Amino acid sequence: MENPTFEFQPRILHANDETVRYKGSSGGVITQIIKYLFETRQINSAISFKFAGTNLFEPFIINNFSDYNQIGSIYHEINIFKYVKQNIDFVRSPVVITCLPCEIITIKRLLKKHNIESFLISLVCSSQLSKNATYYFLEKNQIDIKKVQEFRYRGNGWPSGIQIKTDEKEYFFHNNNSKWFDIFHSQIFTLDKCFSCIDTFGLKADISVADPWLDRYVENDRIGSSIVIANTQSGEDTISKMLNEMKLCFDEELSYEETILSQKGTLIKKYIYKKYRKNVKLLIKFFRTNTYKKYFYRFSKLHRWSIFKIIGILKRFGGVK
Repeated sequence: MENPTFEFQPRILHANDETVRYKGSSGGVITQIIKYLFETRQINSAISFKFAGTNLFEPFIINNFSDYNQIGSIYHEINIFKYVKQNIDFVRSPVVITCLPCEIITIKRLLKKHNIESFLISLVCSSQLSKNATYYFLEKNQIDIKKVQEFRYRGNGWPSGIQIKTDEKEYFFHNNNSKWFDIFHSQIFTLDKCFSCIDTFGLKADISVADPWLDRYVENDRIGSSIVIANTQSGEDTISKMLNEMKLCFDEELSYEETILSQKGTLIKKYIYKKYRKNVKLLIKFFRTNTYKKYFYRFSKLHRWSIFKIIGILKRFGGVK
């Protein structure tokens, strides 16, 4: 199983701005960091994202925080490396980029090649989906993507869920108790590369940020906080300064054991994928058959119940309580 080494003490933090905290996927930490870096003139550009209708979410470059769009998490693949490469002439150094663990090294190399300083924030990642997952979800809920005016996968409380506004109606689907949860964990739309990934925490970035999937937060937190792990001295200095200046609020320090426990389901899942790779490949082929897709959605409540049971077992794997 993945055995990460943390250079600095993991903490649970949230944004000091209550609006930013509420709108964020889990406490608004990333938005608050980007805002701070712009305000203190430590960066000159950043990558933000916007909802683009049938294309779902697309990246764009900003040169000041007033252009930043706080849209929460995105659950479909965006090739940030490709976007940055195509728009490298518009990237002003230093730049802050939020990405997945699998994108960090290639983005770093690209920026270094062009003498662009960077501050990278990694999302702690369980897996990513193709856009077809969202299209499938909308279709099954009889929502026409062409009529969608606003869309969010997360945010406005924690753990929140999908929020959709169309020409005619508004919808909400809870993150942990809906058809979306079933689709996310079905593996039907999980990217192929995710089945061979062994990097959950993205420790090559300056900072890694995760949801605190621990009982006391799941049961009591309705606004949001994040596990924040500084991986470089630059990352640690930024977090320390923001805490001292009360730009971030401190909840608690987190032990190594609890940091691992918070992502235990993902860590064990990736371990299983690696250990039983041949069997998993056969299973993936089955998951992606039309027959499976046809019957999966019909029995998704049973699937949801099964997944919660499996996650509970995985979290206790190896005697971790």
